[in-house]
Amino acid sequence: MSPRTYLFVPGNAPKKMAKAAAGPAEAIILDLEDSVAPEGKDEALAITAAFLREAGAEGTGRYWVRINATDRARALKEMASLPLGAIRGLMVPKLSSLDLLAPLAHGLDALEARDGLAPGAVGLIGIITETAASLLAGANLGKGHPRLRGYCWGIEDLSADIGRVQRKEAAEAAGRLSRLAQDVCLIAATAAGIDAIDAVETEIDNPDAVGARARLAADLGFRGKLAIHPNQIAPIQAGFTPDAETLDWARRVIDAAEAGGGVSAFQLDGRMIDRPHIVAARRLLGRGTIIG
Repeated sequence: MSPRTYLFVPGNAPKKMAKAAAGPAEAIILDLEDSVAPEGKDEALAITAAFLREAGAEGTGRYWVRINATDRARALKEMASLPLGAIRGLMVPKLSSLDLLAPLAHGLDALEARDGLAPGAVGLIGIITETAASLLAGANLGKGHPRLRGYCWGIEDLSADIGRVQRKEAAEAAGRLSRLAQDVCLIAATAAGIDAIDAVETEIDNPDAVGARARLAADLGFRGKLAIHPNQIAPIQAGFTPDAETLDWARRVIDAAEAGGGVSAFQLDGRMIDRPHIVAARRLLGRGTIIG
Protein backbone atom coordinates (compact mmCIF):
# COMPACT_ATOMS: atom_id res chain seq x y z
CA MET A 1 0.00 0.00 0.00
CA SER A 2 1.30 3.45 -0.88
CA PRO A 3 2.08 5.78 2.04
CA ARG A 4 -0.35 8.61 2.61
CA THR A 5 2.22 10.74 4.43
CA TYR A 6 5.89 11.51 3.76
CA LEU A 7 7.39 13.51 6.63
CA PHE A 8 10.57 15.51 5.99
CA VAL A 9 13.11 15.47 8.83
CA PRO A 10 16.46 17.33 8.68
CA GLY A 11 19.36 14.91 8.34
CA ASN A 12 21.27 16.68 11.11
CA ALA A 13 18.53 16.45 13.76
CA PRO A 14 18.67 13.10 15.61
CA LYS A 15 16.04 14.14 18.18
CA LYS A 16 13.58 15.00 15.42
CA MET A 17 14.41 11.70 13.72
CA ALA A 18 13.60 9.79 16.89
CA LYS A 19 10.35 11.72 17.32
CA ALA A 20 9.34 11.01 13.73
CA ALA A 21 10.20 7.33 14.14
CA ALA A 22 7.86 7.14 17.14
CA GLY A 23 5.09 8.95 15.26
CA PRO A 24 2.40 7.83 12.80
CA ALA A 25 3.87 8.98 9.46
CA GLU A 26 3.97 6.05 7.04
CA ALA A 27 7.12 7.35 5.31
CA ILE A 28 9.95 9.48 6.70
CA ILE A 29 12.32 11.43 4.45
CA LEU A 30 15.70 12.13 6.07
CA ASP A 31 16.83 15.26 4.28
CA LEU A 32 20.46 15.86 3.31
CA GLU A 33 19.60 18.60 0.79
CA ASP A 34 17.69 21.83 1.43
CA SER A 35 17.40 21.57 5.21
CA VAL A 36 21.17 21.25 5.70
CA ALA A 37 23.66 24.09 5.15
CA PRO A 38 26.57 23.32 2.77
CA GLU A 39 29.13 23.31 5.57
CA GLY A 40 27.05 20.84 7.58
CA LYS A 41 26.38 18.20 4.96
CA ASP A 42 29.15 15.79 5.99
CA GLU A 43 27.97 15.87 9.60
CA ALA A 44 24.35 15.36 8.50
CA LEU A 45 25.37 12.37 6.40
CA ALA A 46 27.15 10.81 9.38
CA ILE A 47 24.15 11.42 11.66
CA THR A 48 21.70 10.04 9.11
CA ALA A 49 23.79 6.94 8.41
CA ALA A 50 24.16 6.23 12.13
CA PHE A 51 20.42 6.61 12.69
CA LEU A 52 19.64 4.23 9.84
CA ARG A 53 22.18 1.66 11.03
CA GLU A 54 20.45 1.65 14.39
CA ALA A 55 17.03 1.36 12.74
CA GLY A 56 18.26 -1.61 10.71
CA ALA A 57 16.04 -3.65 8.45
CA GLU A 58 12.96 -2.74 10.52
CA GLY A 59 12.97 0.66 8.87
CA THR A 60 13.27 -0.58 5.29
CA GLY A 61 9.66 0.11 4.35
CA ARG A 62 9.53 3.53 5.97
CA TYR A 63 12.71 5.55 5.43
CA TRP A 64 13.77 7.57 2.41
CA VAL A 65 16.79 9.85 2.11
CA ARG A 66 16.78 13.02 0.02
CA ILE A 67 20.26 13.25 -1.45
CA ASN A 68 22.12 16.12 -3.12
CA ALA A 69 21.52 14.69 -6.57
CA THR A 70 22.58 17.80 -8.51
CA ASP A 71 26.15 17.32 -7.20
CA ARG A 72 27.05 13.94 -8.68
CA ALA A 73 30.16 13.37 -6.58
CA ARG A 74 28.38 14.20 -3.35
CA ALA A 75 25.34 12.14 -4.30
CA LEU A 76 27.48 9.06 -4.92
CA LYS A 77 29.32 9.65 -1.63
CA GLU A 78 26.01 9.87 0.22
CA MET A 79 24.72 6.71 -1.42
CA ALA A 80 27.90 4.80 -0.57
CA SER A 81 27.77 5.95 3.07
CA LEU A 82 24.18 4.88 3.71
CA PRO A 83 23.14 1.42 4.92
CA LEU A 84 20.88 0.74 1.95
CA GLY A 85 19.28 -2.24 3.63
CA ALA A 86 17.64 0.14 6.11
CA ILE A 87 15.88 2.38 3.57
CA ARG A 88 13.11 2.10 1.04
CA GLY A 89 14.81 4.46 -1.36
CA LEU A 90 16.25 7.83 -2.25
CA MET A 91 14.53 11.09 -3.12
CA VAL A 92 16.06 12.83 -6.14
CA PRO A 93 15.50 16.61 -6.17
CA LYS A 94 15.38 18.80 -9.27
CA LEU A 95 14.87 15.88 -11.63
CA SER A 96 14.55 17.37 -15.11
CA SER A 97 15.53 14.36 -17.23
CA LEU A 98 15.54 10.59 -16.89
CA ASP A 99 19.15 10.71 -18.08
CA LEU A 100 20.08 12.13 -14.67
CA LEU A 101 19.04 8.84 -13.09
CA ALA A 102 21.58 6.76 -15.03
CA PRO A 103 24.63 7.39 -12.79
CA LEU A 104 22.52 6.98 -9.67
CA ALA A 105 21.05 3.71 -10.91
CA HIS A 106 24.48 2.44 -11.92
CA GLY A 107 25.86 3.30 -8.49
CA LEU A 108 22.94 1.61 -6.77
CA ASP A 109 23.51 -1.56 -8.79
CA ALA A 110 26.99 -1.89 -7.29
CA LEU A 111 25.96 -0.83 -3.80
CA GLU A 112 23.06 -3.29 -3.67
CA ALA A 113 25.51 -6.07 -4.54
CA ARG A 114 27.83 -4.77 -1.80
CA ASP A 115 25.06 -4.87 0.78
CA GLY A 116 23.61 -8.19 -0.36
CA LEU A 117 20.36 -6.68 -1.57
CA ALA A 118 18.24 -7.83 -4.47
CA PRO A 119 18.77 -5.85 -7.70
CA GLY A 120 16.40 -2.91 -7.81
CA ALA A 121 15.61 -3.07 -4.09
CA VAL A 122 16.35 0.62 -3.57
CA GLY A 123 13.69 2.80 -5.17
CA LEU A 124 13.73 6.43 -6.26
CA ILE A 125 11.25 9.29 -5.89
CA GLY A 126 11.83 12.25 -8.18
CA ILE A 127 10.87 15.85 -7.47
CA ILE A 128 10.05 16.95 -11.00
CA THR A 129 8.80 20.54 -10.93
CA GLU A 130 11.59 22.47 -9.19
CA THR A 131 12.98 23.99 -12.39
CA ALA A 132 11.48 25.36 -15.59
CA ALA A 133 13.34 22.65 -17.51
CA SER A 134 11.67 19.91 -15.49
CA LEU A 135 8.20 21.29 -16.22
CA LEU A 136 8.94 21.19 -19.93
CA ALA A 137 10.28 17.64 -19.59
CA GLY A 138 7.02 16.24 -18.26
CA ALA A 139 6.36 14.04 -21.30
CA ASN A 140 9.84 12.51 -21.14
CA LEU A 141 9.58 11.93 -17.40
CA GLY A 142 6.31 10.12 -18.03
CA LYS A 143 8.29 7.29 -19.66
CA GLY A 144 9.44 6.27 -16.20
CA HIS A 145 12.40 4.20 -14.99
CA PRO A 146 12.52 0.75 -13.33
CA ARG A 147 13.72 2.25 -10.04
CA LEU A 148 11.12 5.01 -9.84
CA ARG A 149 8.42 4.61 -7.22
CA GLY A 150 6.91 8.08 -7.34
CA TYR A 151 7.01 11.70 -8.48
CA CYS A 152 6.32 14.69 -6.27
CA TRP A 153 6.20 18.39 -6.93
CA GLY A 154 7.17 21.65 -5.27
CA ILE A 155 6.85 25.33 -6.08
CA GLU A 156 9.45 27.24 -4.04
CA ASP A 157 12.51 26.18 -6.04
CA LEU A 158 10.58 26.70 -9.28
CA SER A 159 9.66 30.22 -8.18
CA ALA A 160 13.32 30.96 -7.52
CA ASP A 161 14.35 29.46 -10.85
CA ILE A 162 12.01 31.69 -12.87
CA GLY A 163 12.54 34.75 -10.65
CA ARG A 164 8.99 35.08 -9.36
CA VAL A 165 8.65 37.80 -6.73
CA GLN A 166 6.83 36.75 -3.55
CA ARG A 167 4.21 39.52 -3.36
CA LYS A 168 0.54 39.44 -2.47
CA GLU A 169 -0.28 41.04 -5.84
CA ALA A 170 1.25 38.02 -7.59
CA ALA A 171 -0.85 35.49 -5.68
CA GLU A 172 -3.17 34.71 -8.61
CA ALA A 173 -0.26 34.05 -10.95
CA ALA A 174 1.41 31.95 -8.28
CA GLY A 175 -1.75 29.88 -8.01
CA ARG A 176 -1.71 29.20 -11.74
CA LEU A 177 1.94 28.15 -11.56
CA SER A 178 1.20 25.81 -8.65
CA ARG A 179 -1.68 24.20 -10.52
CA LEU A 180 0.52 23.71 -13.58
CA ALA A 181 3.24 22.04 -11.51
CA GLN A 182 0.69 19.87 -9.74
CA ASP A 183 -0.88 18.80 -13.03
CA VAL A 184 2.49 17.97 -14.60
CA CYS A 185 3.40 15.81 -11.61
CA LEU A 186 0.09 13.97 -11.61
CA ILE A 187 0.10 13.29 -15.35
CA ALA A 188 3.78 12.27 -15.52
CA ALA A 189 3.42 9.91 -12.56
CA THR A 190 0.28 8.35 -13.99
CA ALA A 191 1.94 7.86 -17.37
CA ALA A 192 4.96 6.28 -15.69
CA GLY A 193 2.78 3.96 -13.61
CA ILE A 194 4.09 5.26 -10.28
CA ASP A 195 2.69 7.17 -7.31
CA ALA A 196 1.90 10.87 -7.58
CA ILE A 197 2.76 12.63 -4.30
CA ASP A 198 1.36 16.07 -3.52
CA ALA A 199 3.47 19.00 -2.31
CA VAL A 200 4.00 20.27 1.22
CA GLU A 201 1.77 22.79 2.97
CA THR A 202 3.36 25.61 4.94
CA GLU A 203 0.64 25.79 7.62
CA ILE A 204 1.62 23.74 10.66
CA ASP A 205 -1.17 24.88 13.03
CA ASN A 206 -4.13 24.81 10.65
CA PRO A 207 -5.29 21.19 10.46
CA ASP A 208 -8.53 22.05 8.69
CA ALA A 209 -6.71 23.70 5.78
CA VAL A 210 -4.12 20.93 5.54
CA GLY A 211 -6.81 18.25 5.66
CA ALA A 212 -8.92 19.98 3.00
CA ARG A 213 -5.97 20.22 0.62
CA ALA A 214 -5.07 16.61 1.27
CA ARG A 215 -8.64 15.58 0.47
CA LEU A 216 -8.54 17.56 -2.77
CA ALA A 217 -5.21 15.99 -3.71
CA ALA A 218 -6.63 12.52 -3.07
CA ASP A 219 -9.69 13.28 -5.18
CA LEU A 220 -7.44 14.50 -8.01
CA GLY A 221 -5.58 11.17 -8.01
CA PHE A 222 -2.56 11.71 -5.77
CA ARG A 223 -1.60 8.73 -3.61
CA GLY A 224 0.09 10.64 -0.79
CA LYS A 225 1.35 14.02 0.39
CA LEU A 226 4.57 15.51 1.70
CA ALA A 227 4.65 16.98 5.21
CA ILE A 228 7.08 19.25 7.03
CA HIS A 229 5.76 18.97 10.60
CA PRO A 230 4.29 16.18 12.75
CA ASN A 231 1.15 18.29 13.27
CA GLN A 232 0.30 17.78 9.60
CA ILE A 233 0.29 13.98 9.65
CA ALA A 234 -3.17 13.34 11.14
CA PRO A 235 -5.07 15.77 8.87
CA ILE A 236 -3.28 14.45 5.79
CA GLN A 237 -4.10 10.87 6.71
CA ALA A 238 -7.71 11.86 7.29
CA GLY A 239 -7.82 13.64 3.95
CA PHE A 240 -6.61 10.53 2.15
CA THR A 241 -9.09 8.26 3.94
CA PRO A 242 -12.54 8.17 2.28
CA ASP A 243 -15.57 8.68 4.50
CA ALA A 244 -17.99 5.87 5.29
CA GLU A 245 -20.55 6.92 2.66
CA THR A 246 -17.93 6.97 -0.10
CA LEU A 247 -16.54 3.59 0.95
CA ASP A 248 -20.04 2.12 0.99
CA TRP A 249 -20.60 3.34 -2.59
CA ALA A 250 -17.27 1.83 -3.67
CA ARG A 251 -18.07 -1.54 -2.08
CA ARG A 252 -21.47 -1.65 -3.76
CA VAL A 253 -19.89 -0.84 -7.13
CA ILE A 254 -17.41 -3.69 -6.75
CA ASP A 255 -20.07 -6.08 -5.47
CA ALA A 256 -22.33 -5.26 -8.42
CA ALA A 257 -19.46 -5.61 -10.89
CA GLU A 258 -18.51 -9.01 -9.52
CA ALA A 259 -22.12 -10.15 -9.43
CA GLY A 260 -22.48 -9.14 -13.07
CA GLY A 261 -20.11 -11.86 -14.22
CA GLY A 262 -17.86 -9.65 -16.28
CA VAL A 263 -20.42 -7.09 -17.40
CA SER A 264 -18.58 -3.76 -17.36
CA ALA A 265 -21.59 -1.44 -17.57
CA PHE A 266 -24.60 -1.44 -15.25
CA GLN A 267 -26.88 0.85 -13.25
CA LEU A 268 -26.47 1.65 -9.57
CA ASP A 269 -28.60 4.15 -7.65
CA GLY A 270 -30.08 5.29 -10.94
CA ARG A 271 -26.69 6.11 -12.48
CA MET A 272 -24.74 4.34 -15.18
CA ILE A 273 -21.55 2.67 -13.93
CA ASP A 274 -18.80 1.49 -16.26
CA ARG A 275 -15.12 0.58 -16.17
CA PRO A 276 -13.71 3.97 -15.04
CA HIS A 277 -16.10 3.94 -12.06
CA ILE A 278 -15.02 0.40 -11.16
CA VAL A 279 -11.35 1.41 -11.29
CA ALA A 280 -12.11 4.43 -9.10
CA ALA A 281 -14.02 2.26 -6.63
CA ARG A 282 -11.11 -0.16 -6.27
CA ARG A 283 -8.77 2.76 -5.68
CA LEU A 284 -11.09 4.22 -3.05
CA LEU A 285 -11.21 0.90 -1.21
CA GLY A 286 -7.43 0.83 -1.29
CA ARG A 287 -7.33 4.31 0.24
CA GLY A 288 -9.74 3.18 2.91
CA THR A 289 -7.40 0.43 4.08
CA ILE A 290 -5.74 1.33 7.38
CA ILE A 291 -2.00 1.59 6.89
CA GLY A 292 0.11 0.45 9.80
